[in-house]
Amino acid sequence: MSEFLRVERHGPVATLWIDRQPKMNTMTVAMRNEFPEIFRDLDRDDGVRVVVIRGAGGKAFSAGGDVGEFLTLAPADLEQWGDTLTAAERCRKPVVAAIDGYTMGAGLELAVACDFRIATLRSEFAFPEVRLGMIPGSGGTQRALRLIGMTRAKLFMMTGQRIPAERAEAWGLITQAVGNDGLDAAVAALTAELAEKAPLALRTLKMVLNRGADAPLDTALELERKSYAWLRATHDYEEGVRSFLDKRPPKYQGR
Repeated sequence: MSEFLRVERHGPVATLWIDRQPKMNTMTVAMRNEFPEIFRDLDRDDGVRVVVIRGAGGKAFSAGGDVGEFLTLAPADLEQWGDTLTAAERCRKPVVAAIDGYTMGAGLELAVACDFRIATLRSEFAFPEVRLGMIPGSGGTQRALRLIGMTRAKLFMMTGQRIPAERAEAWGLITQAVGNDGLDAAVAALTAELAEKAPLALRTLKMVLNRGADAPLDTALELERKSYAWLRATHDYEEGVRSFLDKRPPKYQGR
């Protein structure tokens, strides 16, 4: 792992830190290429129930990609590099973006590939690519469109405007805006709640929601029914029902 990315584990929660503070946590191509392997490792670690992504320093989650590298890349390179940030969405575990500060360009594309986005009120969001003669190329156009709708997506991306956390929350771009000193508590509360849930149910639910959203209704409902039936064969399903009937806390094992 590079000097700019590190993973810390505390119980069932793993935190992936983006730590390139002198450059506002902008991401180089080398950094981006590390995300798939990092998330594969976290996905395979049975001790990890929830993943958090954070930017170090308190000024930026990530201010985007390293613009200085852009003209060194061939079109074929650019076509492929967007898939690296999709690793957060491909991860079968819940992924939370804990945002404090500037979240721009590729940084916002990484955030919208997560399942949850909790941000401080001082945070600001933008897709400024149009100002450089380009467009978001790592999933930003399509994920943001699905979160905020066509009217707002066109205004947001075609102007490259910067919006505050309160508006981002109202638009549905982020899950929750919290006070500037409340990020740690909000993230801890959400991750604790998620870590208590049945891992297989969360994994299955994430898949059903992500894939069903763009499928025809009949197909999505069939996916839901098949997934529900599959969970019936798991230990966690039986444990959940029995613990409810026994009036005791469940002990999920992820199997």
